[in-house]
This record gives sequence, C-alpha cells and structure tokens, in this order.
Amino acid sequence: MKKILFKQIFLIALSVCGFCHAQESYMSDFYKGNLVEKKQVVESSSAAGDSSIAIAALDFSISAYDALSSDTDFINLVETSVKSLTAGNSKGKEKIIAEKLRMIFKTFSDSKIKIAVIDAFSVFQSPENLYLVNDFFYSKMQKSQEMDEALLKAVLFMGTYGNSASFNMLFIADILDVWPSYSAILASSYGGLANESEKEILQFLSTVPIEKKILILKRLDENPKVSKKICGESAENALSSVIYNIEGAKPDFSGSKLNLTLVCLQVFSDTQWTRAASLIASCFNGIRQEYENGNLSDEDFSSTIKNIASVSSAETSSSLSSYLDFLNKQTEKNLPPSKAVVLSLINSLGDMGDKAAFDSLLYATYLDYPEEVIAAAKNALAKLKW
Repeated sequence: MKKILFKQIFLIALSVCGFCHAQESYMSDFYKGNLVEKKQVVESSSAAGDSSIAIAALDFSISAYDALSSDTDFINLVETSVKSLTAGNSKGKEKIIAEKLRMIFKTFSDSKIKIAVIDAFSVFQSPENLYLVNDFFYSKMQKSQEMDEALLKAVLFMGTYGNSASFNMLFIADILDVWPSYSAILASSYGGLANESEKEILQFLSTVPIEKKILILKRLDENPKVSKKICGESAENALSSVIYNIEGAKPDFSGSKLNLTLVCLQVFSDTQWTRAASLIASCFNGIRQEYENGNLSDEDFSSTIKNIASVSSAETSSSLSSYLDFLNKQTEKNLPPSKAVVLSLINSLGDMGDKAAFDSLLYATYLDYPEEVIAAAKNALAKLKW
C-alpha cells in the first residue's frame, strides 16, 4: 500500500516538474521569438492548458504599443492572446486577466481587438467591464460615429450584461435615430433591460416633446421584450400629461396632443391596461369633438372607439351609449353618420355587454340604417349581459 502511495506521489511530482519545465520553455521561446513566433507560442501553450504565456503576451503588447501599434503581426499577436484566454486555462487568474483585458481595450483602437476583448469580458466578468463598454458606446453615440463591428458587439454585450445606464444609452440612441439602420438591433438589446428600467423610462418620457413621447410609446409597444406593465405605465403617464396638463383647465386634444392620445389608447388596448379605465373614459368627449371638427378621419375614429371599448368601464359604456343615441337621432333627422363609425360603436357596445346600452341598440334596429348596421345592432343586443 505504501509503495503504491509513494508511486502516485512520485508521478504527481514528476508531472508538476514536467509542467514547470514546459512553462519555462514556452516563456523562453516567447521572449526569444519574433512577432509571428510569439503568436505561435501563445497558441501552443494555450492549447496545452497554460494561460501564463498569453498573459505575458498582453503585458508585452501594452509595453510595445507605441512602437508596434501599426504592425499587422503585432495586432494579430494581441488578438490571438486575448482569444487564447479561456475559463479552462485561467482558473485562479480571473481577476488579473480581467484587469489586463480592460487595459488592452483602453489602449488599442483596432476593431478586431476590441471585439476579442468584449467576447472575453463575457468569460472574465466584472462590473468594471460593463462600465468600460458603456463608455465606449456613449463616446461613439455622442460623435454619431459609424456603426462598425466593434460597436455592434458592444451593443449586444450591453443587451446581455447591461444595467440601467446601458438601457438609457441604447434607448436614447434608438429614439434619436443615431443609427437608424440598426434600430431593430438596438431595440432587441434594450428590450430585455427595459423591465428593470421603469424609473428611467418614465423620467425620460416626462422630459421630451410630444412627438418624441409618441415615438417612445410606439417603440415600447412594438418591442416583444418589453413587459405590458412598462408599456401601460408609460402610456398612462403620457395621457395624464395631456389631460392634467393645466390644473382645472379643460383638456386640450388638438394637434399633436390628439395624436399622442390615440397612441396611448392603442397601447392601453394592446396591453389591456385596465388601470387607465377612468383616464380613457375622460378623454372620449374631447376626441369626439376633434372628430366632429374634421380633425380625425372616419377610419381613425372607428379604431379609437374600439380601443376605448377594449378597456371597458361603466363610465365608458355610458359615454358610448350616449353617443349612439346621438347618432340615432341624427339618422332620424336624415343626417346619417359614417357607417364605419356607427358599426364600430355598435360592435364595441356589444362586446362590452353592458345592459345600459339596450335602449340605444334597440332604437338602432328600427332606424333607416344600412342592413349591415341593423344586423350588427341585433347581434350586439344578443350579447348584452343581464
């Protein structure tokens, strides 16, 4: 038994000695070789499970930067050294490697090296890595520099490992159309961060003009990664800014405020944001007035009625029922409404199912409406809940 144990210890010691000898040989070959040979030594040592040569190569790269930064072989050496560092060959050295990688990222402007370092950041993780990538992205955004492969890699990294600062930068870049051709990639990257950045979204939304509020709401609503809660909260805040803009004053739905209101209603419908039911009900008469003033098409008003009804409340039902009663009276006076509008109204009341709409729906079946409208009214009556 003692002989077997001694043999095992002897073999382990022999193996350690062999590894140390190989390591010394690699290090010697690295320092004696030219740039191409140095690269080959890094590859060989890393394949053998030794990261010390690659780490030494990073130190050499930083010290030789001023003299060799334009040399292609030098750039290839640095890129290879970074790529040679893996979780498997670098155990126990993660912290020091992360520090050296950040130094390489700060020192070198070459796109290939920045891409290699960002990939390595995914393995050798540290909060400082993200700060560095965020700063890199922000600098490019401020100068509206071209979206190259390194910047694109930074966007994807921020989307995976980002924080609220990452979200802000990606979101602002998209909203401001800094790189319009890459809007989909930016949206995908910040979409996953949005649900932890509600405070930042609402703050940003409150500071931008109406046109940007509209764009923000649309981008959030269209992004499958953004939660319904974030979309609903944002639309609720935006619509509140229209309705309660001046305390005690009657809400103004003219111009761009009307467009913002319609987008908010679409978001409420898409997200079924029932918390905004009272807000929705309070804006119907203002929208109706804009329609009657000719500032809203039949098609848009019809869609708006559907959106309003989709987040139903007793107050909403009452408003829509009253409006149908008004249209019925107009029809009696030989002033028939738009078929699209009255159909939308009748179908919405049927879907809501509030029995308070019974009288106006029944009245519609006796008037000189087109057959399609009368059939819709009968169908809506059958849906009412008693």
